[in-house]
Amino acid sequence: MKKKLLLHICCAPDAAWIPEKLEQDYEVTCFFYNPNIYPAKEHEKRAFEMRRLAEAKGYRLAEPPYDPEVFEQRTRDLKYQPEKEGRCSICYRLRLDETARYAQANGFDFFATVLTVSPHKLVERVNRIGKAAAEKYGVDYFPSDFKKEDGFRKSVEKSRKYDLYRQDYCGCESSLRYRQMFKNAGSQKFVPLVSGIQIGIYDIQSFRRWLDRKGLKTGFLFFQTVPTVAVFKEAYEERIFLESAENIEWRKRIFNKKGQEIREMNISEIANRDIFSDPL
Repeated sequence: MKKKLLLHICCAPDAAWIPEKLEQDYEVTCFFYNPNIYPAKEHEKRAFEMRRLAEAKGYRLAEPPYDPEVFEQRTRDLKYQPEKEGRCSICYRLRLDETARYAQANGFDFFATVLTVSPHKLVERVNRIGKAAAEKYGVDYFPSDFKKEDGFRKSVEKSRKYDLYRQDYCGCESSLRYRQMFKNAGSQKFVPLVSGIQIGIYDIQSFRRWLDRKGLKTGFLFFQTVPTVAVFKEAYEERIFLESAENIEWRKRIFNKKGQEIREMNISEIANRDIFSDPL
């Protein structure tokens, strides 16, 4: 008899081939639990596509009620952080904790997640959080890296075969805003990549005025010293990317691949900090 595996599903495209692959060795039940998705109509669209896929492929599917307040309460103070920071860790933990709890309560041998098929997710972090959830609820975790062996490409091909809706942002309200900002950056005549050791509110405001004068919608500010919550909030409200200096080379590769002009500068070229004392 095959062991029972509960597989957390974040969206139908990521589930287009992974459950089928795992069913060769396990009895798989798909678990669509994503209280992070914003707004409600987007959640319903993704849930509908998962139901449609499950029916087409004969997948077992469990779908708990949608409860966005759970995610909002846990991440309220982290709304303004850039992507891949603490908000994302809480999001992974929230979903994998519930998957582990459901697996333990319903007699599954172990659980896993399709999150690791995405090239935008940090596999080590997802698996670490999954293992912690397993210890918390007393059920085994199945570590994975489903994007290996062309996993992401396979998911794209299968989702096209079934004509699945493919969202262009991860799910939460913050990721939706950052996705819209990135689209704006991609449509500009050039993308400014501005570096500074310590970024403050005055820097954000100065950069916004500079962007407006240049007719640009957004740009990137990179810090070495982590800013305060107030500074992250200011950048978020002004629709400016505020990221760690570790991301500079990554961003350059993205825009170079797109063939888009980038301009690297220092914050001193935009904000005169010799005159003003910048609130942090």
